Amino acid sequence: MKLKIIIGLYAGILLFSGCASNTSVVAGQSAAVNAESATKGINNEEPNVNDAHLDDTIYIGEYLDSDVNEPNLEIARGDDDKYIVQIGIYRLTSLSDGIGELTADGMNFTATDAAGNPIRGIITADGQAATVTFTDSTWDYLQNGSAFQYTKSSDTSNIWNE
Repeated sequence: MKLKIIIGLYAGILLFSGCASNTSVVAGQSAAVNAESATKGINNEEPNVNDAHLDDTIYIGEYLDSDVNEPNLEIARGDDDKYIVQIGIYRLTSLSDGIGELTADGMNFTATDAAGNPIRGIITADGQAATVTFTDSTWDYLQNGSAFQYTKSSDTSNIWNE
């Protein structure tokens, strides 16, 4: 039974990944330019975090790890339009020195991995769910594209170092 489920999941992944590879580079570049120009202001300035369309309340708070139902993602407002981001990944690592910046795409963050190197990613929120995706990692145990799911449990964060 497990083998059938695994084969079905594998087939689904192959099917969906094949559908995404049918886009042209020119169309992708055009979409990126349009998205960039849509997020810029009247004077071609980058959007300010304090703009009304960038609502940080969907990010700030405490989130439970989907694997163990324990608090493992904390996001709080910091200084200078930055955010304090602390990420725990069950049985793997804790990133306690993260600094986040809210953008139109989500909350970009930078932290220090267990090997002492910078690690970057993005947090996206959808209702009460948040996804942490690592985009720039040199640590062997967290590859680029690794994603982890969390569920919001509180609108108030409980920063570990306080």
